[in-house]
Amino acid sequence: MRAKRRLLLLLAAVLLAGATCFGQAWVPPKGEGEMALSYQNLFNKYHYNGDGSRHDYGHVRSFRAIEELDYGVTDKFAVNVSLPYGYGKYHGSFPHQLPIDNGDYHGALQDFRVGFRYNVVKRPVQFTPFLAVVFPSHHYEHFGHSAVGIDMWEAQMGMSLGRSLAPALPRGYFQLSYGYSIVQRVLGIRSNRSRIDTEFGYFLTRRLSLQAIAASQIVHSGLDFPQDFPVRSPTNVTWRHHDQILAINFLNMGGGIAYSITRSWQVYSSLLTSVWGQNGHVLQTGFSAGMSWTFRVPWARQPVEVAASGQETEGLDLRTAKLIAPPAQQPCH
Repeated sequence: MRAKRRLLLLLAAVLLAGATCFGQAWVPPKGEGEMALSYQNLFNKYHYNGDGSRHDYGHVRSFRAIEELDYGVTDKFAVNVSLPYGYGKYHGSFPHQLPIDNGDYHGALQDFRVGFRYNVVKRPVQFTPFLAVVFPSHHYEHFGHSAVGIDMWEAQMGMSLGRSLAPALPRGYFQLSYGYSIVQRVLGIRSNRSRIDTEFGYFLTRRLSLQAIAASQIVHSGLDFPQDFPVRSPTNVTWRHHDQILAINFLNMGGGIAYSITRSWQVYSSLLTSVWGQNGHVLQTGFSAGMSWTFRVPWARQPVEVAASGQETEGLDLRTAKLIAPPAQQPCH
């Protein structure tokens, strides 16, 4: 069986300031890479308080476009960069400040992300540690319901796992990514966090796959809303920085679909919603869609045959599996 080596990028979002796409378990071959363009449409109807209860403090609609590049430096080492552009609007009775919360859309470039990952083990499980740094493209406004991000630096480290589920589940696979983020200190508080993204996928055909997705985050230090913010005024320094120092915890779940149009082009989409959370926006609907293009540089090696792992996975190359990064979980502005 012949299959072209390819890798599909993290959507991500995450990654985005509030959310991070930590990496793929599979690494593209040396000299091969991928460019991806993704779109996100997020609607937040409620806000979580620190005790997990939901409250209507106004609605937020956000849109994002994310451009990402992934490249295999060697057969084990890959580099990826991404930059999102976001814009959103707030509708409600509790604006933080004007004009950002005046009911109109406001947009800006958000945060650069530069990541590195190295595949240590391929069998029986792909094991790929990663490092990344996220930094604002410029100092944008973070105090507002419709702000595009939280304007903070962070360093990420973690690992990704992935493998076929054959022979127990022919055509099935899983990926799991764990990341720990060390974030910029604000008002003496460093709200470091752990993020776990999981995906179980199944190839209906060689080109079409379905995914079940879960994304969770736990912040290891930070403040709770509303008890830690007795004064909620734009002139209060703690309140002006509350989106940067909240302990935002969440669990989002949903599903996705991916389709390979050709050997070089693929489209993908996902839909997620909040199941549980604390101190953040309740993600009512998080829709993502995008497309990616796989390329080879002139000095890359010629493609080689990729051996299947057995009869159960014949015709499948699990490097086409894509960890679809869930939409960002924004602070409770």
